[in-house]
Amino acid sequence: MRYLLEDMQRHLSIAFFASAALLRSAESVGGAGAPAAAPSPAVLTLQASIDRSLRSNLGLAVTRLEALRSVDSIDLAAADFDPTLGFTQRLGGVRSLTDLSTGAAALRTYDADLSVSQKFTWGGTLTLGAGTTRAWTQSGALATASLFDFGTSVAYSQPLLAGGWQAVNLTGLIAARQSAVRSRLALRAAALDLIRDTEIAYWSLAGARTLVALRETSLRSAESLRALVKARRELGDATALEELQAEADEASQRLAVLNAQQSLDGAEMTLRRLLGQGSVAEIEQGLVVVAMPLETGAAPAAFQPWIRTVAAFDFATAIQLSNVTQAEAFVAQAEQNDQPNLNLTLSGASAGAAVPGFAGGYDAYRQTKGWSQAATLMFSFPLGFREAEANLRSASRARRQAELRLADTRLSLVYTARSTWRDLEAARSRITAATSARDLQRQSYEGERARYDAGQSDLPRVLQAQAALDAAQLNWVQAHLDALAAAAKVARLDGSILPRHGFTLDAVEATLGAGLGAEDPLPPLTATP
Repeated sequence: MRYLLEDMQRHLSIAFFASAALLRSAESVGGAGAPAAAPSPAVLTLQASIDRSLRSNLGLAVTRLEALRSVDSIDLAAADFDPTLGFTQRLGGVRSLTDLSTGAAALRTYDADLSVSQKFTWGGTLTLGAGTTRAWTQSGALATASLFDFGTSVAYSQPLLAGGWQAVNLTGLIAARQSAVRSRLALRAAALDLIRDTEIAYWSLAGARTLVALRETSLRSAESLRALVKARRELGDATALEELQAEADEASQRLAVLNAQQSLDGAEMTLRRLLGQGSVAEIEQGLVVVAMPLETGAAPAAFQPWIRTVAAFDFATAIQLSNVTQAEAFVAQAEQNDQPNLNLTLSGASAGAAVPGFAGGYDAYRQTKGWSQAATLMFSFPLGFREAEANLRSASRARRQAELRLADTRLSLVYTARSTWRDLEAARSRITAATSARDLQRQSYEGERARYDAGQSDLPRVLQAQAALDAAQLNWVQAHLDALAAAAKVARLDGSILPRHGFTLDAVEATLGAGLGAEDPLPPLTATP
């Protein structure tokens, strides 16, 4: 019986080490996956994931439309300086009490006037007009012959103090253009954030698959250990408590596998959300990614020159600079309007004599012109200037707020960049330490298991070694994921995430929403007038 037991132990040990070697070799080439006989879906590469997220992400498509709407607001603001065509018709009549007492006929008139007005950026308004007047008398059903006269006019009005010059009249256009700039910068920032988030989600899914494979390996090891303990108990070499401990360890490993699979499902749905995959058919189709890279990656650049690159590239800083520019425009407007009203109007008109017939009236206009000219200077101001002074104070405080927000954004950027840079540096060191710890814990577990198989160790020590190996494997996976996430965040801050994936900002903008039917091209970034 003793020889039979020793032979069984040798066979179980050989089977265990053979299975462990097989699992390690499978892990070295990419980890556990679907059975070889089952057809596997096509592998989704990181580049394809990023391209799809840019084309089909719904949130980014909404941001893109917001940027296009801000461009429309520029046209709305510029429309104030478009020429205006006016046409007026008036039909009237008058018969006074004196006319009634004397039996005089009623006087009827018809006026038609056409005008074109143009407002200029310096506040002046030029109006050109032309018109005709028809007059006749009417008593009952009888009417006299109509008299016609023609006339033309020109008028120019210019505010000299409040309401005048470009500081006031271009404020709305400046605000609209700065709003468009901010919307465009926000769109670019959102696109880069999406690339970063997609890269992190992609590697998180790859890491979750690696963790599931490691948990399944631990489960199979726990199953083989339970079988060995059960065989020993049947031979009388193991106690009921040891068998119970082996079964509890197997149940714990099954729970760990279920938790890892749940985390895998969450990571997969996070990536699908970024990719814009939400239909039932898309979810039913498997999402397979490449294996998580195991190298430590490149070391971060020196912080001092790197932070200068980050500061020059930061979109949040550019947005706050745009807010400062807009606030300065409102201050200039308030300063200009904090003055009395002094408006100059120059006008002139020419008209012919009222003669019978349409042709006669036109000839009279050409041959016997009457004229009128006027220069008007109107001065007015509110007593106390309370409203103008309040507007100036409010605009000055808004500018100071914008300047403080800019300073705060720059300060926050330094802290965020420093933290991200340190995360990458620390994650690379953790990879080296976690890899060494995992290898040592694996050797410790295999040695403890071999000693247990040989009867030189006890079950609690084997379970303790297994738990230490599981913790080391979890730390190893997490260290790689932390390094990948930190590398993506660092690349996002300095803009190197674009060339790393073969993009430029223009190429990214051209790709946005292409999978959702986006047709309107994004115009170039607008400039302040």
